Amino acid sequence: MNILSRLIDSFSARSQIREHEALEELKARYHAFRIFLENNGRALELLVSIDGLLNRGEETAIRTATEELLSVTAELVDGLNLLSGDAHAGLYALHGQLAADVVQHLDILSDNPGQQAYCIALDDLGPGAHLLAGTKAANLARLRRMALPVPNGFVCTTMACKHFIGEGQLAAGIRRILREYEYQHQDVNQAAVHIEELILATPLPPDIALALEEAYRHLAMSEKQTGATNGPLMAISVRSSGVSEDGADHSFAGQFTSILNVIGLQSLFDAYRVVVASGFSPRAISYRLNAGLTPVDFDFAVLCQVMAKADCAGVLFTRDPSQPENGRMLISAVPGLGTMAVEGSAAVDLYRPRRAERVDDASPECLPGLFEGKQNISQARAAELLDGAEISRKTLREVPSPEGGLQQEQLPAAEADLPLLSVEILEQLMCFGEMIENLEGVGQDVEWAYARESGVAILQARPLRLAAGKGRRLRLPAAAEPLVSGACAAAGRAVGRVHIIHSTADLQQFSKPRAGALSSAPCILVLPQSIVDAAPLLKNCAGVVIEVGNPTDHLSCIAREYGVPMITGAQAALSRLHDGQWVIIDADQGMVVDAPKSIRAAVAQAHSEQVQRKAQSQTDHSPPTSLRHTVIPPERQALRQMIVPLNLTDAYGPSFSRMDCRSIHDIIRYTHEMAVLSMFDAGDTIMEDAGDLLRPLDIGVPFSFLVIDVGGGTRRVEKTSFRKKLSLQNPLSREDVLSIPLAALCDGLTTPGLNWHSGPDIDALPGIFSRSLLDTRTTRPAGSFNYALAARDYLNLNARVEFHFAMLDAVCGRDSHANYIRFRFKGGGAGSERGHRRAIFLKHVLEGNGFYTTVAGDLVTASLTGAGKEVISERLVMLGRLLGFSRFLDGVMTTDETPVQLAQAFLAGRFDTRVTRESTEEQEMQETINRFQA
Repeated sequence: MNILSRLIDSFSARSQIREHEALEELKARYHAFRIFLENNGRALELLVSIDGLLNRGEETAIRTATEELLSVTAELVDGLNLLSGDAHAGLYALHGQLAADVVQHLDILSDNPGQQAYCIALDDLGPGAHLLAGTKAANLARLRRMALPVPNGFVCTTMACKHFIGEGQLAAGIRRILREYEYQHQDVNQAAVHIEELILATPLPPDIALALEEAYRHLAMSEKQTGATNGPLMAISVRSSGVSEDGADHSFAGQFTSILNVIGLQSLFDAYRVVVASGFSPRAISYRLNAGLTPVDFDFAVLCQVMAKADCAGVLFTRDPSQPENGRMLISAVPGLGTMAVEGSAAVDLYRPRRAERVDDASPECLPGLFEGKQNISQARAAELLDGAEISRKTLREVPSPEGGLQQEQLPAAEADLPLLSVEILEQLMCFGEMIENLEGVGQDVEWAYARESGVAILQARPLRLAAGKGRRLRLPAAAEPLVSGACAAAGRAVGRVHIIHSTADLQQFSKPRAGALSSAPCILVLPQSIVDAAPLLKNCAGVVIEVGNPTDHLSCIAREYGVPMITGAQAALSRLHDGQWVIIDADQGMVVDAPKSIRAAVAQAHSEQVQRKAQSQTDHSPPTSLRHTVIPPERQALRQMIVPLNLTDAYGPSFSRMDCRSIHDIIRYTHEMAVLSMFDAGDTIMEDAGDLLRPLDIGVPFSFLVIDVGGGTRRVEKTSFRKKLSLQNPLSREDVLSIPLAALCDGLTTPGLNWHSGPDIDALPGIFSRSLLDTRTTRPAGSFNYALAARDYLNLNARVEFHFAMLDAVCGRDSHANYIRFRFKGGGAGSERGHRRAIFLKHVLEGNGFYTTVAGDLVTASLTGAGKEVISERLVMLGRLLGFSRFLDGVMTTDETPVQLAQAFLAGRFDTRVTRESTEEQEMQETINRFQA
């Protein structure tokens, strides 16, 4: 007896040692996993920061952030190998090689501090470009992205101006002259003349001259392809675009020089210096000082655009500045170029068309033929447009000179008293004005030109200021409440039609050529969460709305890279928005609003023309017209390619492997995906030694599994004897569960009235044992143990329920960046057809709760990432109900309509299939009667 007792004690001791070692290993893996998640979040934050720094060219900050990123990603590689038992040791060499290349390019960047973005095409200016391109250029680039008729061009950036002003003794001379003016009370006109002479006498640095030459020739080539010009000696306008210009606080209206009809490179170089010098004109110097701005603040860019042809031109105020509440616009027009209208040096035609409240009419008259000015205007509408018009006698007009510059000429006597604008062109101008006003959210001051052969051109748009002169811009009346609101992940505004993505199938469908209504308009992609698989589609979208996400996730980085406006954390976006709905996404303000009908048709028409031009360009095999290689110098561009792009998007595809990691972003994505899988493997490999670590969960429902507490997941219990351990007489109750995600799951499992079903349908029994239940098609097989790893805010569940498998991995804590749910469900005993129907049911329910899903046969995979603690907890309660409700559910899937009916009932809070089954049986009975009668 003593020998037997000693043997039992010895066995018990060894068992306890194995259990202790097993528990310590699990805890170590769990804590390593949590550290991994923290590092993953930090890596994404650094990625966002570096993305912005590369745009701005801040070399010191780029180096600091990049070196930290390399250190953190090395920790990710190390953490993954710790979790997986060195299963990914090959990542060390890959990361090391990438890191060495990145460091090498950082050194190259440090050796070339002068390499900056000097010239950028308007089409390459993304959201948030005003610091580099100035406000005027950034505004026009945004309108051009909206397919408004803004002339093509490029901007010579603030970087170029700073380089030019800082060259040699120029900066010192300017500062000396300004000090003499400010402190020695010198004459401001004399100071301005001295500065202008100094600037005009300074030759352009060779790198700026080269950038201007390349951009000018490139623009000429682009216009030649479109038929707008016939050679390299193209006429352009050269205008100021200051960072503080045309903004909400300081307009600088009329303070800087504009040079029109500039022809040839030398003329461009001269015009550039003249415009820069105008930044130090007497008016500009005084304006800066009176506005409290530093006179020596070289935040100045120069905008160069193709000269717009003009039979007439003028200014459009979307609200009459003298009487903003009278419901009228104010439009001035002069023959020829608009210089005399802006300067007020000639007689103008004035139009005060009434703003008909027609933005939401079913068929606004301005929309058909908007871009050609071919609308059919009713007599009543024509009378409204011309009401209050003042037609003056016009004798002069300013026109381009063949050799460059401008010249004045006499207007033919027969045209002197004729109105310059037809009612069709007035309506067209009003529509453009309303579009810009709606996009910007404030009244607008718009400069325009019109030519019979090319139509209207928008030359400038800025906030409208009241005639009272208090420097306040005129805001629009309060708009309707936003449809959804969220956080800005990528700045900008866009108009388009909603396209909702729920699943992999939706993404695949979206990637195909679109037809019908959605193909005729820009697309606003609406996603339940930040789905990395959607990354390749962003370049074809006008904007993106994410229901659950944050600005530091993968998709946000890519949206910023492409310059696509994006809002994250837009709660209830999937329920409040619907496919095909016209919306404006204003990422700057973090909201989505209905798009007025006047904008809808105009944008749709512009989009259609844009698509046709693109198709024609591809047919003609035209060379690319982008200046993107000049946006970021080669050194920074190469560095970006090593860090920012994401190539690994499909976690289930054949290309998702270590060998396809080509950037630091790829390594972040790959390690995160593999770390989650490693946590599933951890439980499987340790089950044999788990012993007393396993505690059965008994919450009074027919769904049981064993729980392993890896840190704060359950209440602690006293040690038990070996014999008691063998009998497992120590179950957990709901009150013993401290794990937040496990508690939420239990609450769902114990929902009152939840129908657990009693067994499979009798017709389904023959197929129960004829199918393989194990999922071996991918790297995520369902296991065969019913167990859960639980911590205070973590749950990893792997369970076999009757004839199917369910897997669940979740983090539910305070940090929404680290929170997620991954859910997998496979199998069934009622045959493949009914198993697939159950999968369809699960898909509908999961998508109705904001999950992103994939369905293949009877396999359903779903994920939810980046949500807050409350949302994750609610979804886990729902999953608990779903696990119970789905038990033997394949047995009742008798028709293709059943999955949708049951899903609708479940989403409505009805967790009993009896009503649905009765209606289905009645339907089947009626069909049988109909067949018999036939």
